[in-house]
Amino acid sequence: MSVQNKRYEGTSLKEPASFSYTDKDGKVQSETIPPYIPSAELIHVVDLMRILKRPLLIKGAPGSGKTRLSKAVAYELYGSAYRDYYFEWNIKSTSKAKDGLYTFDYLERLRDAQDKQALHPEQYIRKGPLGNAFEVSTAATPAIVLIDEIDKADIDFPNDLLLELDQLRYEIEEIAPDQEKQIKRVQRAAYPPIIFITSNEEKELPPAFLRRCLFYYIEFPEKGDLENIVQANFPFLKSEAVKSAVERFYGLRIEMKKHPNTEKEVSTSELLDWMRAITHFFEEKVKSELGKLLEQQPAKRPEIEVILKAFEENKPLDGPLSQQIDALLPDLSKELAVDLESKDLKDLYPYLLVKSLNDFKIHILKNNA
Repeated sequence: MSVQNKRYEGTSLKEPASFSYTDKDGKVQSETIPPYIPSAELIHVVDLMRILKRPLLIKGAPGSGKTRLSKAVAYELYGSAYRDYYFEWNIKSTSKAKDGLYTFDYLERLRDAQDKQALHPEQYIRKGPLGNAFEVSTAATPAIVLIDEIDKADIDFPNDLLLELDQLRYEIEEIAPDQEKQIKRVQRAAYPPIIFITSNEEKELPPAFLRRCLFYYIEFPEKGDLENIVQANFPFLKSEAVKSAVERFYGLRIEMKKHPNTEKEVSTSELLDWMRAITHFFEEKVKSELGKLLEQQPAKRPEIEVILKAFEENKPLDGPLSQQIDALLPDLSKELAVDLESKDLKDLYPYLLVKSLNDFKIHILKNNA
């Protein structure tokens, strides 16, 4: 497989991607990757970072899709085999730059030494996400790395990565030059990995680090883009319901920005949370109506059971199943657009939308009463 000349087009996750894979223990696992709808500008920036072989630093409000971009790129390039080339490094306040490259298991080596079974130092090396990416990345199959929320770490953390990002190499200090066997003291990447770095702007990043990155800020989507995002995540919803939800979301978002008790802006992820809750009730209604239809028209059992089975297995409803629901229950999605203005569904929204902003939650609930 070679993806050297394959460009990221943002087309592989227009709707949820579901597939099976075999894990390291030989067990078959299932995975579903949610849709990711990038802007044309973001697609261009991903293309540019690959041409220039520079990391891409992505900023934006929490829930704006910064973290999911890297996996979307990996899946589009490699499909269900993306795990062989994709590595995530989730940064914490205690993270050190060296941890992403490798760790050395001193404790295990000490135990072995006490039992007079100490092995060569290479046996105690544990590669980190960036170290693994350096190992597998080639021109034909570049590795993809996510360094997530880099601003959570110590202020020196980004500068401690400069040599590795510039020269694509690092040293394993515990291996002396005369001890080199399978693992060399100096590890080098044969080809630059595709590196995505996210920041929530909790800390300023050092200028020396910033100079080595391309930069992109994910803006809050326009209404049309939000409708596309919701429709991709919930393809079985009719456009009337999607438009109604997005209109309501935008109205409350504007009201939040004007309100003196709010300090944060709502994100796309919170809209999707709300839609996920609403579609739960919608799915319950679908199941109930399909049960009635099955009693009235037993001849439709095969197509009804396919849909009910998908619900039982918690599978996302794809395009064909959505069309079957529309054909069997043509008025249901239109009813949902009306239900969005009912008090029960309206009251779901503030809790998911504002979460911890109690003052504003009370304000919204009073207005919706």
